[in-house]
Amino acid sequence: MEDIVMGHEVLYLLHERGGAMKMEALRLLSADAFGSNAIFGNCHGDTFDFDGLLRFLAAHGKIRLGEGRVALGPVQACSHS
Repeated sequence: MEDIVMGHEVLYLLHERGGAMKMEALRLLSADAFGSNAIFGNCHGDTFDFDGLLRFLAAHGKIRLGEGRVALGPVQACSHS
């Protein structure tokens, strides 16, 4: 079984690049960092493909989606510390 990449790792990629970017640029960064077929997960054990992860993160206020762009939202990611 492949390793599951936690969703906050994608949030970190976005944060490292200023907090907003084109969605396709984030998709490419994610594929480069985690592989094009990466499986993403959350703290509750749910798993997603890239697009499903973005929908999940947007539904929980962690990102904002619109006009082909993605930006960090008002809700912070889990820290797991």
